[in-house]
This record gives sequence, C-alpha cells and structure tokens, in this order.
Amino acid sequence: MIRRICGAGLFFLVLGFASAGEWKTELLACLGPRPDYRKALEVLTEKAGEMDAADLQTADALVPYLAWKLGDAAKELNGISDYFEKYKDNDPEFGFLDDLTHRDFLNFWMRWKSTYPLVSDMNFLVRSGSSSTNLPAGIEVGLDLTNDAYYKLSLGPYALEGGFWPKGFHIVTVPVQDLLDRSGTYEFALDLKCGEFIVRKPIRIDVNISSGSSLGSLPPPVPPIQDGSKVKRGPPPPSNLEGDLSLYVGGKLIMTSRKLAPRVIPVNIPIPGPSMPGTKPYMPPPRTDPMANSVSILDAIALTYQTLKDLLKKKPPAPPAPTYQKVTNLSFSFARASGDGAISDARADVRLDQVRGVILRQ
Repeated sequence: MIRRICGAGLFFLVLGFASAGEWKTELLACLGPRPDYRKALEVLTEKAGEMDAADLQTADALVPYLAWKLGDAAKELNGISDYFEKYKDNDPEFGFLDDLTHRDFLNFWMRWKSTYPLVSDMNFLVRSGSSSTNLPAGIEVGLDLTNDAYYKLSLGPYALEGGFWPKGFHIVTVPVQDLLDRSGTYEFALDLKCGEFIVRKPIRIDVNISSGSSLGSLPPPVPPIQDGSKVKRGPPPPSNLEGDLSLYVGGKLIMTSRKLAPRVIPVNIPIPGPSMPGTKPYMPPPRTDPMANSVSILDAIALTYQTLKDLLKKKPPAPPAPTYQKVTNLSFSFARASGDGAISDARADVRLDQVRGVILRQ
C-alpha cells in the first residue's frame, strides 16, 4: 500500500515538472527555423497563470522581446517598464533558448538594461540632529539611479529643478512649504531622459493633519484712539533702532543685513603745529642707525617656516560629512490659528508612497 502511494506521488511530481516546462517546449517550437513570434506571444499569455515565480519572470522579459520582433512599440515599452519596475535589475533565466534566439535576445536585453534609468530605494532622508517641531520648507528625498540620465522635477506645469545625474545615489529637495498645513496627496513628477525615451517616476507624498489641544487665542487688535474728529495713532516709530535682518531659503542662510542707529560724532579738527623738522607734530629725527637693528635673511626664513609649521599643526579637523537616516514616514508638530483666532497644536504625518515608473509616449 505504501509503495502504491509513493508511486502515485512520484507520478504526479513528474507530471508537475512536465507541465511546468511545457510552455518552454511550445515556445521553442514557435521560435524554430521559421519563427512565429505572434504565436509565441500567445503561448506566453495563455500559460502565464500556470507558471511559478521564476518562470513568470522569464515570461515577463520575453514579452517585450516578442513585441519588438512584431514591431509593436507600445507593447514593447509597456513590457520593459513593467519588468524593470517589478523585478528591478534582476536578470531573467533564458538559458533554455536556442543559440540564434539566445544571441538575438541578449542584444535586445542588454540595450535596454544599459539605458533604462531605473529608480530604486526611494526614501525620505532625515539629517542627524534635525528637529521635527517646525514645518520645513523642503523635504529631502534620496534615491538610487542605475544609469546616467537627464532629470527634471516638476509639480504640475511648473518645473522646479533639472540637470544631469550620473548613475548612483542622488538627493532631490521637494518643496513643501505650503503643502503641510492641510491634508491631501501631492504628486511630483521626476522625469528621467536617457536616449530617445523618458521615464516618469512619480514622487507621491500623502499628508494627514490631525488637531490637538487648544493653546489659547490671538490677542485682539488694538483700535486707534479717537479724540473727536481727529484720530490719534500714537507716536511715530523711533528711528534710532538697531537690528539684524536675515534671509533664509530652504533653511539655508542666503543674506544678512545689519542696521545701525545714526551716531553723532563730535567734530574735532586738530590744529597743526609748526612745520619745522624735529618739533611737534613731527617726531624728532632718529639718533640711531636703523640698519643696526635689522634681521638676517636666513633668520627670517627660519622664523617663517616655524610659523607655517605651527599653523598647519593647529589646523582644525575637517567637519564630518552629514549622516542621513532613510525613512518612509515623517511627523511634524506645529501650532496653527483658525479663522476665529483660536490657536491649537497640530501634527502633520507625511508618508512617501512607492509608485511605479512609466515610459512616456513621444
């Protein structure tokens, strides 16, 4: 009885392996000496529901190849975008193809892999020691780019930033100054151009505002003092104030200006004395030879060398590079005023949604 059960299990196991490789056999039959690419594409579409994860990845890589052979540019671009956004830079298993098809597929595949500007590992970046008690003017987003590309960051019809990025890690600052005071979803478009096509990678930020306890209310405005038909608006502002005015953009100091109160300097015009040498305001003529107090050139060089050596020895160490923490959620606490003047504390929860990129049609 046990042998019969084992035999039946082995039969179904072999049958399962046979059915798992059946689609490859049918595909190779379509890609023979007289290739029928349309029939091969139909085989992949029909057998996709019966494939395991590894076979499905291979089929997803073959779909844009067959579409390219058929001249279907739209299906080719959709298939390439779907594959890289789903499987990243992991190569499929295509060793079962015949030699001619294998070489042709490799030429097609390496052309796309060496040019597609894939964006991965997109996260918010939090600097060490940063505070979360104030609403920032911008949020830094870090990402990895697989190939060189020209980039443009935009919000709707407005272009915010652009330039050239080599492959590697990059940081883009997303302006959110007027977006964190109300709930909503905001999508920035990151367009990456490589060759003749453009990949759009959305940066979607979800903002949720929650109100807390009341902090009081704003003081009422002081009305002007009325005296009959005349209005007294108080004394004019003083003109002898001093202070500093600083301009910040994105948390960085751009310009500073200092105002000083005018000061009255008493006029004191010195009256020169006699113009005879040796009398005031002239100094008396020297009584010693200045050349007797000179320093030799060798001693001056030695003194200069020692001074430079001491300065280099006491040079402060270079500041360390900023460290970041990668997160997908941020929280900020702040105070806001309603229309009636009431002040309450609020909390802004910001989430970075992961959205797949698409190839734009030219």
